[in-house]
Amino acid sequence: MSKATFLRIVIGVIGLLFVMLTFWLGKFFNLGVSTKMVVVLSFALATFFAEVIIAIDNLDKSIKRVFPLLELPTKDQASLIDTINLYNKLKEKRNSIPTSIALAEFDNIHRILLQANNGGDFIFHDIYSSSMILLEALRPGQSFKVVSNLSKKFYWKSGKQMTEHAMLNFKQAKNGVRIERIFVFNNENELQEMKEVMMEQRDNGIEVCYAFKDDLFGVLHYASFAISEELNTGIISHRDDLLGKVTVTSNSEMVTTLSGVFDTIKSQAIR
Repeated sequence: MSKATFLRIVIGVIGLLFVMLTFWLGKFFNLGVSTKMVVVLSFALATFFAEVIIAIDNLDKSIKRVFPLLELPTKDQASLIDTINLYNKLKEKRNSIPTSIALAEFDNIHRILLQANNGGDFIFHDIYSSSMILLEALRPGQSFKVVSNLSKKFYWKSGKQMTEHAMLNFKQAKNGVRIERIFVFNNENELQEMKEVMMEQRDNGIEVCYAFKDDLFGVLHYASFAISEELNTGIISHRDDLLGKVTVTSNSEMVTTLSGVFDTIKSQAIR
């Protein structure tokens, strides 16, 4: 039963009781017919306005079902309308390989949203953006655990996005988010190259450790990962040569498993 139907039944029952009560009180207090009619008509008018309000509410909901964009803030509406217009223009042309690739990626966005809505894992194509979204959502006292293969200095220093990523780490650590990062290196040369970055992170409140990949054989089954147990979210990079492609998961068993892997690696890592 819908809320509108339930409200109509309540109004109807109250109306019937009100009319009966009016005539009973009229007999008890010797009210005139005109007085009774005024009271009954007043309630009828109130009932009419209640029906109008219900009808308007139902109309609003029906319009939003047909036009779901109306439920979004004005800024998001404009952005999505512009995106749809661009999509339609490209659909009409479809005269180049880049256009076809762009349209394929647009279709992939729908699949990503569908997976996220159903609580499933999905592929995201930006390791920095995904990590920053997760990190920025954390509040003081919550944790961000990372096993990182960003083992070159330029991963932290060379571009706007990379610098913003580093700055967000410092900001959140200062705000009280507990950030633990274990760098995984292939060799001693990578360690030496990253010492400045590691010390900078340490000096900004991040707990930094490191380990060598050869020592983690059979323990680390991914290139890298980041998790927040409080937000039940994990970001997994499967290959060292595919930093731009990560799996985002909200599977609680997977997040718990990754937390266990993190603790195992940390017990072997050097602080």
